[in-house]
Amino acid sequence: MAETPPKQHVVIVGGGLIGLCSAHALLREGHTVTIVESDHPGAGAAIGNAGEITPQQVAPLASPNMVKDVVKGVFTPTHYLTIALSKIPYLAFWGLDFIFASGKKRMASGSAALAQFADGIFPSLDRLTEAGIDTTGQQRDGFLMTASDEDLLVGSHRAYQERAKKGWGTAPGPIMRGKELHEFEPALQPGITGGYLLPAERSLDPVTFVASLVEDLKKQGVDFKVGYKGDRLTADGRGIIAVDANGVEHTFSGDKVVIAAGAYTTPILRKSGVKHKKVVSGKGYSFSVPVETMPRHLIHSKDRNAVIIPMHERLRVVGMMEFDEKPDQFNKSRMEVLEKAARTVIKGADWDNKYEEWVGPRPMTSDGLPLLGAVKGRPNTIVATGHNMHGLSLGPITGEVVADLVAGRTPTSDGKPLDIAPFAVQR
Repeated sequence: MAETPPKQHVVIVGGGLIGLCSAHALLREGHTVTIVESDHPGAGAAIGNAGEITPQQVAPLASPNMVKDVVKGVFTPTHYLTIALSKIPYLAFWGLDFIFASGKKRMASGSAALAQFADGIFPSLDRLTEAGIDTTGQQRDGFLMTASDEDLLVGSHRAYQERAKKGWGTAPGPIMRGKELHEFEPALQPGITGGYLLPAERSLDPVTFVASLVEDLKKQGVDFKVGYKGDRLTADGRGIIAVDANGVEHTFSGDKVVIAAGAYTTPILRKSGVKHKKVVSGKGYSFSVPVETMPRHLIHSKDRNAVIIPMHERLRVVGMMEFDEKPDQFNKSRMEVLEKAARTVIKGADWDNKYEEWVGPRPMTSDGLPLLGAVKGRPNTIVATGHNMHGLSLGPITGEVVADLVAGRTPTSDGKPLDIAPFAVQR
């Protein structure tokens, strides 16, 4: 009989999606958990996202097309991706590595690394549902991918077909155009000329999901230390020294510490002397809007760079990528660009009555891969962060991987061993 791993006290730095999912997975195995959070549980990118649960789209951001978009983002303020000129020196090395990661060889290896999670994404979410976490509002009938740019439409369809042939998600349906497309989705504007269905993808309402997670964790006895900003690791790597609103330092220690601080990870690791792949903030925006007729599917516009999501009784619009290293600063002009794009995708929305306007930081790495594993030379320090735009898709499975690492087991996804070397903290 296999020896049962000892129960441990785990301190998690960060109460976003990854921290909350990790806490739940650890509790299922009988561990004690403390979460240290500077704002409130579920802050950051946890609730304002598109709610996508999508094995097909979990892939590195870097690509030749994205390199072109990065260049446009420096000089075109109305582009969906923008980079503040003042931050170019800070982002220079990150940007160079992003360009290198866009090469075919690194793109292929990064895609294969992330594809290891594909089979485990839905089962790990379903285990949370079975445990009583609210995943209602799930859309289980796929995503409608649209593009009026014919080359982009055909090219993206082909790419998803290739992923499916490798076992990385379910193949897309046939391309629909004109009347067929608009009968399939009557909410589309006439200018949208092509689209296809990714039939197996899901979406949920992250607001109810995160609220349910937080409530459940509190009921199970998680000790939330709110209002403490993680500053640096303790010398033994088992805890975090955090600062309160008055600048007073507090130490929270356990048997192990998990750094799940999202876009705020790099300052903690840097101050702790930990060499690592840099994590920067790429801000995203979202809002909700009344609509005459709710779309039948989540609509992901490939050329308008907007995602439009039926979410319970409201319609949410998500998009944009802004690099200005001011993760919580709302930029009205970016919201206007997102609205302008969404107007060209769907009809019947009351654009003058937007609500739930939101901005939040996405933790971005230059190679598009998360940092997931123990720190070299500090086996009691685990890092789980840098999930780029895939935090909700990878949150539940990452939580289970963290539980594996805490227990000293080989991490798995849907029972299959994971090679987490590509996600090494220092690479």
